Amino acid sequence: MKKQAILSIFATGTLLMGTVSVKAQKKMSLGLKGGVNSTFYKYDSESQYSKSSPELGGSVGGFLKYDFGSWFALQSDLMLHYRNSEMENKFTAETSKLESYDLELPVYGIFQYKLGTGKLFFGIGPYLGYGINAKMDDMDMYSKDAEGKSSLKQLNYGAAAMFGYDFGHFQISASYISQYGIGSMSSISALKRQSFGLEIGYSL
Repeated sequence: MKKQAILSIFATGTLLMGTVSVKAQKKMSLGLKGGVNSTFYKYDSESQYSKSSPELGGSVGGFLKYDFGSWFALQSDLMLHYRNSEMENKFTAETSKLESYDLELPVYGIFQYKLGTGKLFFGIGPYLGYGINAKMDDMDMYSKDAEGKSSLKQLNYGAAAMFGYDFGHFQISASYISQYGIGSMSSISALKRQSFGLEIGYSL
C-alpha cells in the first residue's frame, strides 16, 4: 500500500506539471533523458561496512522545464535508476554487490547563460526518492532490525545539483545526488547514498 501511494504521488505530480496552461507552451519544454550513473555510500561508525566502491548503473526518465526568462528556469526530472556498488564488510573483508532500483524526483532552480548557439546551465535543488528494490546477496536492504533501523531508507530525500549545456532540442548534463548531511537520518538508515550521473536529454 505504501509503495502504491508513493508511486501515485509521483504520477500525479507529473500529470499536474504536464497540464500547465497552453499559453505557457513557448516557455515550457517536455523531454526524455537517459544516461549512466556511479554510486557509492557513506556509513556511520556502527555500520558493518568499511568500504563502498562505485560501479556503473543506468538511468532513464523524463523532464519538464519552464523558462521564466532568459537566465532562470525551473526543471523537474522523474528518473528511474538502476544502481550498484561493491560493499566491503569491515569484520570479514568479504565483498558483496548492493543493487537497487529507485524512483527520484529532483526539482532544480536553473541558472543559464547563452553561449554560442545554446545555453550553459547550472541547477540546484532538493529531491525526493523512493526505493523500489534494494538487495545485497539475499538480504533486503529495506528490512528493519529489532530497533526499527534499516540499512537503507526506502523513502528518502536530499540535495541535487546539475551542470550542462542545452543545444536546443538536445541537452547534455552531469548530475550529483546526495543524502549525506541532509536531514536527521542516522537513527533510521545506516547508509546514505552519493550518486553521480551523465545524461543526455531530448526535448519533444
